[in-house]
Amino acid sequence: MLNLLDHCSLDINYDLETDALLYGEQVKYDQKQKITLRQLTPVLLNKSLTYPEYVYEEYNGVFLEGEKDEAKTTLSYDVFHIPPGLLGIEYIKTHIYFSNPEAESDQISSLVEVLYGQLSIIVQKNNPRNGCPFPSIKEAYLIRLKQGERYILPHGYYYDFVNTSDNPVIFSRAYKKYALADYENIKKERGLGYYCIRKNGREEIVLNPFYRNSPCIEEVDSEFCLVKHELNTKMSLYDLIRKQLKLLVKEITNP
Repeated sequence: MLNLLDHCSLDINYDLETDALLYGEQVKYDQKQKITLRQLTPVLLNKSLTYPEYVYEEYNGVFLEGEKDEAKTTLSYDVFHIPPGLLGIEYIKTHIYFSNPEAESDQISSLVEVLYGQLSIIVQKNNPRNGCPFPSIKEAYLIRLKQGERYILPHGYYYDFVNTSDNPVIFSRAYKKYALADYENIKKERGLGYYCIRKNGREEIVLNPFYRNSPCIEEVDSEFCLVKHELNTKMSLYDLIRKQLKLLVKEITNP
């Protein structure tokens, strides 16, 4: 049994034998979602897969009892549990998220913190379509995070979370509004512009052919910044919510 208290400031345990998250009596959550393969099919490289039935888990609205009311109307704190493995030749990944700014600005979409394992985030910013039938990408990054590291994602970027390791990854995310990308467009474009696959026993990034003139994806770590902010990312994400809620609400604006 692995206790994640030191990493997230909440009494959450990970049972390595059963691969289950166990929450202490004082830790509550609004709902548990088991994301199915069918829900992810529009963003997968191989759309004919039929297994596994469930891909990963989300716990939405996680808060310590007695502290929930203060923050629940402004922020949500979610915990993700992604197992290792493949969806065909593609590494297991989450839904695609996107927050579209009302105007160009340095504003935060969400904050991410790795509680266990290693997490990869594929992030891309698209060019304006301007009547073009095919999407194109302005910039793209593959962000690598280790246990205890945090990352701040800005508005105007598409992103999804990928587990490319041989172990589960558990991470948390704080945001204002649960916003998946528009899957009607995603279906046409077959997901993001990059797929993370396993080939000849090694990880490889391959391009989505429905995008045009895609730049090479740049691999970066937690020190690489996409947005300016005043937040103290040295403390746990949940402690940020506890101690800097007003600043978080000011800087995380999700239209």
